[in-house]
Amino acid sequence: MSHKMMQEKDSIDYVEGEILNDPERSHAAASFEGLSEDEEKKLQKRLLRKVDLHLVASLFGLFIFNILDRSNIANARLGGLQKDLHLTDTQYQTAVSIMFVGYLLGQVPSNIFLTRVKPSRYIPVAILVWGGISLCTAATHNFVGIFLVRFFLGFAESPFFSGALLLISSWYTPAEIAPRVAFMYCGNTVANGFGGLLAAGVLKGMDGAGGLEGWRWLYIIEGGGTVLVGVIAFWLLPDFPNSGPKPWLTEQERRFAEWRLTRAAHDETDENGPVKQAIKDALTDPKVWALVLIQICLLSSQTWTYFFPTIVKTLGYGQVVTLLITAPVYFFGFFTALGNSLVAARTGKRAILIMWPLTVDIIGNIMVIASHSTAVRYTGMFLMCAGSYSAFNVVQAWIGSTIPRTRTKRAITYAMVNMFGNMSNIYGAYFFPSSSAPQFVSGGITLSSFALGGICAAAALGLYLRYLNKKATEQEKNDGVARYKFIY
Repeated sequence: MSHKMMQEKDSIDYVEGEILNDPERSHAAASFEGLSEDEEKKLQKRLLRKVDLHLVASLFGLFIFNILDRSNIANARLGGLQKDLHLTDTQYQTAVSIMFVGYLLGQVPSNIFLTRVKPSRYIPVAILVWGGISLCTAATHNFVGIFLVRFFLGFAESPFFSGALLLISSWYTPAEIAPRVAFMYCGNTVANGFGGLLAAGVLKGMDGAGGLEGWRWLYIIEGGGTVLVGVIAFWLLPDFPNSGPKPWLTEQERRFAEWRLTRAAHDETDENGPVKQAIKDALTDPKVWALVLIQICLLSSQTWTYFFPTIVKTLGYGQVVTLLITAPVYFFGFFTALGNSLVAARTGKRAILIMWPLTVDIIGNIMVIASHSTAVRYTGMFLMCAGSYSAFNVVQAWIGSTIPRTRTKRAITYAMVNMFGNMSNIYGAYFFPSSSAPQFVSGGITLSSFALGGICAAAALGLYLRYLNKKATEQEKNDGVARYKFIY
């Protein structure tokens, strides 16, 4: 252990895994460089405006292309991909799910590596690679081809999402994370909504152009767009606050960015810790596993996404109309998810803002599988989307406040939660076989069961964090030392 680390260990106490601050250090950090409260507020407002523009807005745009390249196989299926590649239902489902094998295997190693390198270089390189691989899908002609392309696409995409969450949690305080994650993740709903509109135009207008099927043009256009934004990302993305000067921040703003995060974490600096210790801490922390369980249940309830055009088609409309009417569902999910995250930021609540959307998700599933009315089933699809997407953003924000330090442990936690949660996309690819159309009863029941599990897990974690806060308050009364309080 280095001398610096020994000094940090001596200055911070650990009780039941919670960070306790040194009263003298807290007193010294009461204000930033002698600024008044009004001056500090103005500085913070200016800082957040710049970080929102350079980080969150960039991640929002990049995430749109991330989702398009990952999920456009659902739209391509309506354009004849399955027929042209001579895929059985099982082979198509395998092609959907195999992407997540590579995606999951790369999560933890990639996020650990990200804490040691410049995100502004590492993430754009990953974008260029997955954009190129996505382009290659247009050249596939059989099951083996699309199987291999999807498998390597998963590896190439693995650095982005967990890395983006780590970057956000490294620039914002726990109370600020929820709306930023929501805005970034709304790129998902925008991508799915816009993807349907784009697919409708490409599949109808470019089918046969240059001797290529419309779905191949879809991959060429979207993959080429991803390569382009990957190049632009080299100039868009920032590194961590303590990684040196930023051309878009003054030196005072950069120091303030570090200072306020240290204050929010009770004077513990956001630095990298030993990888071995961080892995051990993450694996033995019950809070981490509770978050993993919530994410597994949540993303399992969301696996309808990869079959949504197929599900919508059971309403009885043609290909173009089917793709067009998927868009309003996702745009509705965009606004409800953003609204729920703003409520999370304003109220500081987490568990209840995960529980109520998942309840709405269950109601939507029941409407889709239990009714034969087009209006009822289509309304249920709105509720499914609003419920599952609104809960997701709050879970990601909850990770940052529940596992505040070290950066390495937080990176591993984000990767673990994302890795285990996205396992749902492997087995979830088999929830909606064509044989169960048009009601997809078994799939709806399965998704509702996972949503119910997420409700129970969120409630349990909320009660546990409340217990830890109560215990910390009692200890404060005994020794007068302030302790870290969890958001629940």
